[in-house]
Amino acid sequence: MEQTFIMVKPDGVQRALIGEIIKRLEAKGLQLVAGKLMKIRLDQAEQHYQEHQGKSYIQELIGFRMIIQMSYFEIFSN
Repeated sequence: MEQTFIMVKPDGVQRALIGEIIKRLEAKGLQLVAGKLMKIRLDQAEQHYQEHQGKSYIQELIGFRMIIQMSYFEIFSN
C-alpha cells in the first residue's frame, strides 16, 4: 500500500476543479481517505510564495489563500 499527498492550489479551487481532480484520481484506482478544505494564514501564504516577492502579481497570489489538502491511499491487489 502506498500513500500519496495531493494539494489543489488556490487557482484550482477558485476555478472549481476539485471535483474533477478527485474524479480523475479515483478513476485511476486511488481511494480518498481524508480531505480538508482550509484557508491558510497570511504568513503561511507569504512563506509559500516567497520566491515571487517583488513581482507584480504577488498580492493576487497571497490574496486568494484557500486550498484543499487531500490524502489518498493507493491499494494494491494481490
